[in-house]
Amino acid sequence: SECPVGNAFDWRDAVMYFVMIDRFANGDEGNDAPVDGLEWPANYQGGDLAGLLARIESGYFDELGVNTLWLSSPIDNADGRGAGTDGHDYSAYHGYWPGDLTQVESHIGDEAELLAVIEAAHARGLEILVDYVMNHVHSESPVYQQHGNWFWPNDNGSGGNCICGSGCSWDDDYDRKRCWFTSYLPDFDFRNADARSYSVENAIQWAKDLGVDGFRLDAVKHIEDSWLLDLRSRLSAEVEDQQPFYLVGETYTGNRDLIKYYVNPDTMLDGQFDFPLRAVLLQTLLRRQGSMQDLATFLDSNAGFYGAGAVMSTFIGNHDVPRVIHFAEDDPLFAAWDDGKSRAWNDTPGLPGYARPFQRVGVAYALLMTTPGIPLIYYGDEIGMPGAGDPDNRRAMQWEGWSGDQTWLHDRIAKLAEIRAAHPALRRGTRTSLGSTSEVYVYRMHTAGDTVKAKTTRLRAAL
Repeated sequence: SECPVGNAFDWRDAVMYFVMIDRFANGDEGNDAPVDGLEWPANYQGGDLAGLLARIESGYFDELGVNTLWLSSPIDNADGRGAGTDGHDYSAYHGYWPGDLTQVESHIGDEAELLAVIEAAHARGLEILVDYVMNHVHSESPVYQQHGNWFWPNDNGSGGNCICGSGCSWDDDYDRKRCWFTSYLPDFDFRNADARSYSVENAIQWAKDLGVDGFRLDAVKHIEDSWLLDLRSRLSAEVEDQQPFYLVGETYTGNRDLIKYYVNPDTMLDGQFDFPLRAVLLQTLLRRQGSMQDLATFLDSNAGFYGAGAVMSTFIGNHDVPRVIHFAEDDPLFAAWDDGKSRAWNDTPGLPGYARPFQRVGVAYALLMTTPGIPLIYYGDEIGMPGAGDPDNRRAMQWEGWSGDQTWLHDRIAKLAEIRAAHPALRRGTRTSLGSTSEVYVYRMHTAGDTVKAKTTRLRAAL
């Protein structure tokens, strides 16, 4: 970080925006290289570091009230295509098929361009997190080719393949740490000290070389605890100086105890993405099921659940779930835990043509912006971009032709971020529930010298 000594960034003050680089902005058509014959939604679409740099320098994030960017993994990925579980082939545009772990992905640019993005972000007061993928590599990766013994065998012990969800369980305590996500993504066995040392060293080297401020760690529940313990120890000894290096994990589950297990700022993670909170917000505010009293009860139980030092990330949309605008329609298109794959390729949804879904999303962001945690904006959600499940939820960012409702939502989120920045109570305070009915929830945020009262009213469908 470029924060001066004595003025370290407090992660409780963050408002985070996730940039999927390939889908965000195309600034250099010279590095466009889609995979021949591959369907467009699963192909490289040209977004790159040059495009991201231009958007940073244009002040887009400043105007939105964002002060932290989470970038999809910039590390080299395997070329070519791989079969998905839905009958379609995919490219590695998303960054989750690591190849050469020492290089930047050529589709998005080079290391000099990545450093220029980070420098420009820091100059504007933007913190930078990069996605670090540690669970696996692609079968074409030199690491796998040269050190096959560092990886779990693709064998479930009874004559079948150990693929997560097919031959091995996604969630069993043993299976989840050894299963391969697909047949071409070998899974690191971090019980092996050499494998663990190599991987942690690689992560530390990227942190040092780039000067980033944190990592978003993918698939935390699928690796050995020892990897996290080693990484945190190395970061504390070698990287952290002026401010904490923020580690936020992804444990895709509704099990709060499992999410909490990994949250310990001294030894493992500073926080995780709060999937259980997202589910409750979708049910109560967007899909309008249950009552606002249910929301109040959950928020009371969730306060402090992950520990006094935890800095969780709160969210309603990300790259693994359908676009949030469709949960907020009068007739919601998806259930709270629906992955949206049934409409990811065919009958894909369009932009709602009426205001209420945008207003409901605005209400959900109002709650995120007035409670502790790091609110996350998934690129395009600030304008209610449409999309079903992966890959439809990863359409190219819409930079022009916004509808009036899209402009309204963008401006509402920017105003909420401005209010959050002006009131320490909203970022660091204690929440007290003041009352709730079936349709309204009232609460107070308080810290020394600052108190804010908030009322959340959900919007029913028009009669």
